[in-house]
Amino acid sequence: MLTQAEVHWIELDSVDSTNDYLSRAYQQGRVSGVAAVLANMQTAGRGRGGRVWQAQPGSGLCLSLGLPMAGLQMPFLPLCVGVAVAQVLEQWNVPVHLKWPNDLLADQQKLGGVLCESFQTGQGAVTVVGIGLNIQPVDVPDALSGRGATSLSNYLPASSMPSSRNLAEQVVFSVLRWIDMASVQGIDAIFAEFTRRDSWLHNPVQVEDQGVVCFTGEAMGIDRQGAYLVNTEQGLRAVHAGDLSLRVRL
Repeated sequence: MLTQAEVHWIELDSVDSTNDYLSRAYQQGRVSGVAAVLANMQTAGRGRGGRVWQAQPGSGLCLSLGLPMAGLQMPFLPLCVGVAVAQVLEQWNVPVHLKWPNDLLADQQKLGGVLCESFQTGQGAVTVVGIGLNIQPVDVPDALSGRGATSLSNYLPASSMPSSRNLAEQVVFSVLRWIDMASVQGIDAIFAEFTRRDSWLHNPVQVEDQGVVCFTGEAMGIDRQGAYLVNTEQGLRAVHAGDLSLRVRL
């Protein structure tokens, strides 16, 4: 059970990317088991598609969690992590929704994101889960986020804002707990919780390939293979993460 594992914490003032730092640490044998890296500042963080995710000092949660497992062991890991983070933030009444495959939204604006990367080391398979959350206001182009970005500071007064370490610890415990639950109960629990927060569901959407619209339809949710279903005039079509982009059709 991952929730019973001792988490090896590494705190850094500044780093290029928490995911890259932790990946190097595993590959060089400097860490093993479950490990977490928390940085105050990130200069070359990465999002989906290689997009840059920078964080000025104290402006965001820059967290990566290393797990001794292959990503193929849990193909729904990004969804599981999204649900886990959402549950943490909901305790402060932050209205979190999840945008497939890996974004966290609040009031339809980007609040954070998840990036899962797997690789082999001399000790076996490892998956690093990167979690970024905006704590203070940031400037994210609408083209990347849909409707700009938001931050926890828009929902929590300074007196109620948790410290980065406290927030990170709650997020890590929630992620480990959800992975354990999914391992025991299967994917149905994740499906139900993701669907309840699905920001696409029943909205008109368009599917794009490098900016070119391929087809349009109604968002119908995820299937058992982790693809997103769109009901088009020609019937249901599945969209796979990394292949195409799904956007709300205005």
